[in-house]
Amino acid sequence: MLLGIFTVMYIFILALQVSIPYLVRETIVFGVTVPEQNVKHPELKRVKRYYTQTVGSIGFMLIIIMLVASWTMEFSEQAQGILLISFLFAILAVSMAMYWVNHQKVMKLKKSEQWGMNLKQVRAVDLTARNRDEMLPWPFFIAPMGVTAFLIVFTLLNYERMPENIAVHWGPSGAADDWVEKTYFTSIALLAVMLMIQCMMWGIVDSIKRSAIKLSVNHKEESLESQLKTRKFASWSVLLLSYSLTGLLSVLQLSNIYPAMAEGKKLLPLFIAFLVLVLGGTLVFMWKMREWRLDYTDSVESKVTDVDEDRYWIGGLIYINREDPSIFVEKRFGVGWTMNFANPRGYIVIFLPLVILLLISIFSL
Repeated sequence: MLLGIFTVMYIFILALQVSIPYLVRETIVFGVTVPEQNVKHPELKRVKRYYTQTVGSIGFMLIIIMLVASWTMEFSEQAQGILLISFLFAILAVSMAMYWVNHQKVMKLKKSEQWGMNLKQVRAVDLTARNRDEMLPWPFFIAPMGVTAFLIVFTLLNYERMPENIAVHWGPSGAADDWVEKTYFTSIALLAVMLMIQCMMWGIVDSIKRSAIKLSVNHKEESLESQLKTRKFASWSVLLLSYSLTGLLSVLQLSNIYPAMAEGKKLLPLFIAFLVLVLGGTLVFMWKMREWRLDYTDSVESKVTDVDEDRYWIGGLIYINREDPSIFVEKRFGVGWTMNFANPRGYIVIFLPLVILLLISIFSL
């Protein structure tokens, strides 16, 4: 079961990494801004193909090694878990290494051919964009917090029914494999974690909603439609994750009050359903990103181009722009958004909940 779960996750992550160059905006190639007048440059097609073929080939070899090692060698469940996680990190490391190599190539190509030097940089703005934004409002993300509050009260009222040792970790089979001594704090620690994750998801969606909608100067309406659809679908994706995680952790919390719920492999279907929902939702989001991505013609006659923001990106991955009020911006490599590290509010939305989660984990041991 452990091998099967990790194999599915590995294939999903590999497919995502291989597809990334074809999911992000065509004017962003390995974290480098490319004027739309140059997006059809044959060298850009070559580096994208080289990245995909290399990461795909190495990823395929790694999964074969992983499966052969798991089938031919006897590992304890813990050792097998460490081995499989190592392969997941290995393919991510390969992807990032290939990203960095191609990032340098595109930067060098852009500099040598002086892309954008004779073009006027313009920032496109549509004052009606906010009125057309259909991201989900905040009440949708507050609702799961009400479930958490109810479960906290319910747990404290049923504290005496809980066993002396409370389950805090569940294995791939759905059975608990780690416990802590019961106290009032440990009895609701899982719910506190759930509450922090819910707050983080709400904060992320709210921050994206407040962030700037960046348009293509030569394709204002098309890029606006693409941005609005992506933002709307992103809010639905986060909502799906929030609700599915709330359902999973709620059942796990109730299983500490009613142990019969977790007997044998009763929780296994729940874990599988959660995995299917999360991975399936991400796959649909990837498909939609590809479908909504703005297509550029082979030749653009315009003498203007979008503002080049390469100077605000470290390695095309870390965004630091004090002039941009946005808390989150679209990633230049990957799916989703990344934080503007120059905006202090981002640290409250992301790092404060993470610190609280860490403290909860420490004090519940």
